[in-house]
Amino acid sequence: MALIRMTRRAPVGPVSKPFLDDLPDRLRQMLEGTLSLEPIQTVGWTPAVDIVEKPDALIVTAELPGLTAKEVDVSVDDGILTISGEKEEEKKEGTEESQYYVFERRYGSFRRSFTLPNAVDVDKISAEFDNGLLKVMLPKTENVRAKGKKISVSTKK
Repeated sequence: MALIRMTRRAPVGPVSKPFLDDLPDRLRQMLEGTLSLEPIQTVGWTPAVDIVEKPDALIVTAELPGLTAKEVDVSVDDGILTISGEKEEEKKEGTEESQYYVFERRYGSFRRSFTLPNAVDVDKISAEFDNGLLKVMLPKTENVRAKGKKISVSTKK
């Protein structure tokens, strides 16, 4: 006899864009020419992603717990970086000795796509997968790295 009545959640469909998902696009429109990755599409469950800019590269880190490097696909096509894969659901059935009440882990396919800025050298993109973390290194082109310049500030007399 179950103490708590539980029903299995329906698969999660495409998620509408929250306010913060539109923020990179709004900032890009305000500050044309800045380096940013704009999310394009989210399908299935959504792995958490960090995007960090360093002087010579952008680094995309995705949390993919329970997956192996063979289950993850990273591709670049026409200026769009796509990270996709699938996490197989474990069969969960109660027995006389145990009864499952909560299923919070996500399963199924996922896809995250980002528009790459022109400053990324597509030919030098690389990826590493270690202990459930995928790191995609997006090196900047040489001319973008060289553009930085110190501006001196003078005082009015």
